[in-house]
Amino acid sequence: MPRTNRQTILVVDDDPTIRMVAAAHLRQQGYAVASAENGQMLLDILQDINPDLIMLDVDMPLMDGFEACRRLRKTHSGKAVPVLMMTGLEGDNSIEEAYKAGATDFIAKPVNWTLLKQRLRFMLRAVDAMSSLVESEARLAKAQSIARLDYWRWDVFKNKMIISEALAERLQLDVNNIMAEQLLSQVAEIDRSRISQIVQRAVNQQTIPADFEITLNAGGGSTTHQVFRVQSELEYDNQDQLVAIEGTLQDITDRKETEARIQFLSRFDRLTGLQNREAFNRAMHDLIGECVSRDGCIALILVDIDRFVRINDMFGHRTGDAVLIEVSRRVVALVDQLSKKTGDLRTEACRWGGDKFSLAICCSAAHPCHVEVAAMLLDCISAPFKVNGHEVSLTSCIGYANSADSELDLGTLLRNAENAMRHAKRQGRNIICCYDESMLANTRRRMMLEVELHKALPEEQFRLHYQPRINADDKRIVGGEALLRWQHPDIGLISPDEFIPVLEEMGAIHEVGAWVMEVACQQLKRWHDAGHTDFVMSVNLSAVQFRDIRLAEAIGEVIQRIGINPEFLEVELTETAIMEDVSQTQTTLALLKEIGVRIAVDDFGTGYSSLGYLRSFPLDTLKIDRTFVSELPGSREDRSLALAIIAMARSLHLRVVAEGIETQAQAAFLQDQDCDEFQGFLYSRPIDDQAFDLLLRKGIIVV
Repeated sequence: MPRTNRQTILVVDDDPTIRMVAAAHLRQQGYAVASAENGQMLLDILQDINPDLIMLDVDMPLMDGFEACRRLRKTHSGKAVPVLMMTGLEGDNSIEEAYKAGATDFIAKPVNWTLLKQRLRFMLRAVDAMSSLVESEARLAKAQSIARLDYWRWDVFKNKMIISEALAERLQLDVNNIMAEQLLSQVAEIDRSRISQIVQRAVNQQTIPADFEITLNAGGGSTTHQVFRVQSELEYDNQDQLVAIEGTLQDITDRKETEARIQFLSRFDRLTGLQNREAFNRAMHDLIGECVSRDGCIALILVDIDRFVRINDMFGHRTGDAVLIEVSRRVVALVDQLSKKTGDLRTEACRWGGDKFSLAICCSAAHPCHVEVAAMLLDCISAPFKVNGHEVSLTSCIGYANSADSELDLGTLLRNAENAMRHAKRQGRNIICCYDESMLANTRRRMMLEVELHKALPEEQFRLHYQPRINADDKRIVGGEALLRWQHPDIGLISPDEFIPVLEEMGAIHEVGAWVMEVACQQLKRWHDAGHTDFVMSVNLSAVQFRDIRLAEAIGEVIQRIGINPEFLEVELTETAIMEDVSQTQTTLALLKEIGVRIAVDDFGTGYSSLGYLRSFPLDTLKIDRTFVSELPGSREDRSLALAIIAMARSLHLRVVAEGIETQAQAAFLQDQDCDEFQGFLYSRPIDDQAFDLLLRKGIIVV
């Protein structure tokens, strides 16, 4: 039956008259009444109602009141409900048995209804008070559990500890029998002396910190520790004698671990465990101070892993992280090796950020070791290793600066080492560079170029010059290579070798490259319209441009808009660029061939392509790099290389263009080897469009 707002009393008696009379009296007092004829019916009806009190007769058939009460107390809903046992039995034995069965109180039969009314009111008030207390204690226990708060009390005279059940369970102690020594024995070794002093002062001087921390062993032979925040106070008797110390313990283990983690992350790199840059800089200050006092030599070495992004792209970031961990392990191993080898060597290692690491060394000024250490660092990083089932071989660039360069000023030392590292990166891979004064000047000029390059295109400072390509047999002009020039209004003409790498680093090469393609195609259209219908225009593409998946689409749009025949436009790519990502190269070259342009490999012989790869690419032309032409025909090695390149081109049905022709002897030798075209100062330097017009009108260049 549903629960009402009135308190419900369940009357259990086999006498229907008593049930009826009891119900009348109880309803008159404002109670809701339910009834049951025997003990079994009582247990059954509890599934439907939740009485506030049960009046239970003792003498009943089938199941007497004692047995019914015992069974009632074993049920979940009957554990706490008050039971008023009604008994007509005489003697103390029946009363004692009623309490043993779980009765709350008893009343004798025949029932005095006036007395019963008062007894019920008292019992129900007591039940309400007890329920409120239980709920309050439950809320308090819940709050303490959430706050991980436990209670403790030390009886000084009995030397006995009282602690909360949760704490006793956590420390695996018997909550009913804990001596002070037991709890103190679980204090961790690191805290034992301090806590003993606190206890002695409390007993002898009657003073104790209101708030302190304590580390306890977890108990049960566990090696783990738990950290508690202790709040305490002293308890005195009427004669002001210390009788107890009591307080609370709050488990702050998680908080301390979090604080330790935050402290770790403030000083160390999460992935590798090496110092982070901020901690490294602080350590460098100390190292510099030590170096000054020892009259030593300090060097800062910066390491940049070459093309690390490719490892992430090929194998995923999990493997990339594993590679960085391996590099850090090798750096630490090298530091340990150096420390054992040289007793007076001080070192600091750091993950500088991303794929960069740093090492600071302080050694004897009489025996500086930075050159040796930099070389060892390069070698230890480049040794192949396996990670996550992948064979990995790294190269790196190292730049360093020493105390002679910086006068032991940390800011200058850092700046110089970074300049040296950037200089090493520009030289290629597996390079070591030591800072020198010219690098600072180069850096300043590079920064100036970056600023000025932002203005160059909108202010029309760029120009295109053209260098003719000559048919090797009849010396006719068959094409020209478009070459970018920068005419700065104040500085003058700036070399492409200087400003194009800056454009690439800035990301501006795409915009400038698009301008070059546009102007070159417009010029090609003018020369074709002027009657030079077989003229081929060559346009260089940088490796950065070639990685852009929109390249072919953009070139196709220019061809269509200007209205040129794509078979007379040739794009030139360096051998290094096409071999950087073979899969993407094949895709991009296929798209370029779809729009009909020619494809040439520039600077051939300086890279690392194989015949197998070249066969898979839709190429039209190989250009022999000028480095293999300059010593012809005198150098036997260069003769062999030139012959090999020409033979390879013939096997692939490609045209061969020799760059850098400066002498008649070079031209004669290459003509004898069936080279198709020449390009070089022997015939013409790169010239502007008007000067090139004059050459085209002649058609043949005679030297």
